[in-house]
Amino acid sequence: MWIEQRGERLIAIERYKDYLTGKTRRVSVPIEKDTPQARKRAERALNARIEAQTAKPSTVTLTDLKTAYITFQKRTVKASTVKRNEVILNIVIGIIGKDALCDRLTAGSIMSALTATGKENVTINTYLTRLKAMLRWGYQNDMCPDLASKLRALSDRSEREKIADKYLERAELKKLLDGMEVEQWRNLSRLLALSGLRIGEAVALTYDDIDVNARIIHVNKTFAPTTKTVTSPKTADSVRDVYMQDELLKLCRKLLTGAKLNALERGYSSRLLFCDAYGKHISYDVYEKYLRENSERILGRKVTSHIMRHTMTSLFAEAGVDLAVIARRLGHHDSKLTRDIYLHCTQAQTEKDHNAIRKVKIL
Repeated sequence: MWIEQRGERLIAIERYKDYLTGKTRRVSVPIEKDTPQARKRAERALNARIEAQTAKPSTVTLTDLKTAYITFQKRTVKASTVKRNEVILNIVIGIIGKDALCDRLTAGSIMSALTATGKENVTINTYLTRLKAMLRWGYQNDMCPDLASKLRALSDRSEREKIADKYLERAELKKLLDGMEVEQWRNLSRLLALSGLRIGEAVALTYDDIDVNARIIHVNKTFAPTTKTVTSPKTADSVRDVYMQDELLKLCRKLLTGAKLNALERGYSSRLLFCDAYGKHISYDVYEKYLRENSERILGRKVTSHIMRHTMTSLFAEAGVDLAVIARRLGHHDSKLTRDIYLHCTQAQTEKDHNAIRKVKIL
């Protein structure tokens, strides 16, 4: 440290090396007079300023952050959710760089790395959703800067177009079911569309869950494909009784009869409503692959099991069922997507009504 006279003022000055540029820089503070006590105070002030400007970033990498985040999630969320998040985060970290230091990342560098993959915006947005959740957690736990708030999803299509892709129209559903040749997968698809069950909830169903006398499906568990275990449903609201309308009741009676006959013929003791040739839980992947391939062949678009679930929302909305009733049937406490689909369908029905009336002439 040294002292310089600047007009009528005394300035204490010190040099330091800038971490980012490697260049030598200077900091200064005013000093009231050149005495040992004043010098000590000035030296402390200079050191504080240098420390603030030369604080090196932490050595926390994206891999370190992911390890800590997943460890935390294992204590707070279901194993199947943890597995899904970890798989997606591994992909994202592989794209950005597993040794990338969190403190040196920027929103721009992250977006550049993701868009450079050439993947569709919808896929990149899925990556961003999981990455932002991890970064928010990291920021709250002092492991990384606040990057999540700066990352924005890429524009895809209009909101109206995206909502329309989340369900099937009545004619589309009938066309798809009529074109599916494997009876088990056709029946499972029909069940999802008529009941609104999640695929894991449907796969976990046993004979005891189907009460044909009370016309109730008891939903109290789900099958997790990643861990191949039966666990509690997704949320507390997911534990519910689904009332069987006439079409669904007829289907469930058929499924119960078929499942019991298959068990007798094949000699297994499984009480699952849907099972493989050995009486075990059916494979998610096989069903989803069959559904995607056949929907693309029949409808020209890829359909997932979740789209079949949302289809129930659209069909019930079209039939005039109240949104609150639909939400309880789906096991939702509050779902923006369910509301959006409901409003989209009711508005579409209103437009059809208006079109039917528009050209009517009375006088």
